[in-house]
Amino acid sequence: MIAKTVAFVICCAVASASPQGRIAGGEAAEVESHPYMTALVYHYPRPDIYIQRCVGPLISSWHVLTTAYCFNGATLENFQVRAGSTKSMEGGSVTTIVEVIEHPDYVLSPRENDIAVVLLATPFSVSDVTYPLPLPPQNLYLAEGTAGVVTGWGFDGEDGDQLDSLNTVTLRTVSLDTCEQAYADVSDVAIKDTVLCASEENKGTCFGDSGAPMTTYIYSQKALIGISSVYKDCGSAEYPDVFTRVDRFTDWILEVAVVPSKSSGYASPQLAV
Repeated sequence: MIAKTVAFVICCAVASASPQGRIAGGEAAEVESHPYMTALVYHYPRPDIYIQRCVGPLISSWHVLTTAYCFNGATLENFQVRAGSTKSMEGGSVTTIVEVIEHPDYVLSPRENDIAVVLLATPFSVSDVTYPLPLPPQNLYLAEGTAGVVTGWGFDGEDGDQLDSLNTVTLRTVSLDTCEQAYADVSDVAIKDTVLCASEENKGTCFGDSGAPMTTYIYSQKALIGISSVYKDCGSAEYPDVFTRVDRFTDWILEVAVVPSKSSGYASPQLAV
């Protein structure tokens, strides 16, 4: 109990430097069911602590897809990337980041084109706990009401506890018109065709899960359709969660997510087909 309280106080102390978004109203999950999950852990030199700052799915052995916002105000050398563990702060395999390629049209405010490809210092070997997630075809049709599974770590609500074990929640997409009306009084996000909006009562993203993947089945194959970008009021059906719509960026991702030479035996980015 003391450890949890201390962790919560520390996390709140650095909240102004941490991107938003963690899973609210979720259920416990195991990494074997979501082997593409990685935790982007950040070292804050003062007061010398490590915090799970963002989330991102593996899209190849060498690459993680996450939000550009994750790196706002951050020092690249302070990141660690953990994969292959149900826990965000222990177990699995850990590497560092060589390069972050933000989308050239990324805008911080109002948030737009919030996506980045991360090149890892060393690749994650393919296994039952580290396996890349297929990308959607460019400009995929997604029907309103599509169920998407969102996975991440952290607080289960604005007044909840910080969780270090993987959680998952299922949301359903809503129309852009509905989403735009909901965010009419919010000036720091652009509701356009490059986002997906999704909600369920008392479920959604909350603090620190920027980049959390949303998946659904495409051609009978689990694939990535969104990454968590913006939320307002954790788990509020009044304000749908906003995800970067990955299929609007598939061609760009494949262009920049280049596998280094001499890397045979590792997974390259793949499309759901």
